[in-house]
Amino acid sequence: MRIAIFNTNPTDTAPSGDHYGRMFEDMLRPRILGARFTHFDVVDGVFPDDPTVFDAVVITGSSAFVTDDAAWIETLFAHIREMDRVQTKMFAVCFGHQAVAMALGCRVEHRDIVLGAPEIRVTSPKDWMQPAAESLRLFSGNIQQVVEVLDGLEVVASHPACPIAMMAKRRHLMTVQFHPEFSAEYMHRYVDQISEHISDESAALARQEIKAGADGALFADWAAAFLVA
Repeated sequence: MRIAIFNTNPTDTAPSGDHYGRMFEDMLRPRILGARFTHFDVVDGVFPDDPTVFDAVVITGSSAFVTDDAAWIETLFAHIREMDRVQTKMFAVCFGHQAVAMALGCRVEHRDIVLGAPEIRVTSPKDWMQPAAESLRLFSGNIQQVVEVLDGLEVVASHPACPIAMMAKRRHLMTVQFHPEFSAEYMHRYVDQISEHISDESAALARQEIKAGADGALFADWAAAFLVA
């Protein structure tokens, strides 16, 4: 299986130089045996000539906003629309989730930050959600979120502070606002990074949730099952 990973995050902005694309490869490689991963630093304008030659494409999170006026974001939107047209498998997280929504005509807006390990409830179970669960916790730290979906996109999981937490379309598209690829160690570094922009109380509550843990491994099983289905 050939999987492209679109890294949408400048590596010099991530805590301790963490590379979001490698996080996804580390998450998926043990679950999709024999998969070949190709990384594209799309934030630097590096895209494949034709993304549809891959069996699947993963779109990472980013410190950028999907509403930014940047040429690489417009190119990303065009790639998303083409992959959707031919039904190339796409799995997108956080910024990627929002980018898919905007590329397909939905609306993304700023909202209060959702930080910590919120619990999302599955509202429309799918056959690739194995082992099955009615809810799960994922690490989060988003400021923007999808606030509207159009026909064809289905909300499949929700959180009170982020109603459109997860989307799907037919059998080729799955997106999630929160982060299965992040570790607790990374999240603590992230809270450190943004500490001057949030209250001490918000930071403390987030750290309590982070310490309690999240269900990233379960979601990783879902993502792998979705990609190979």
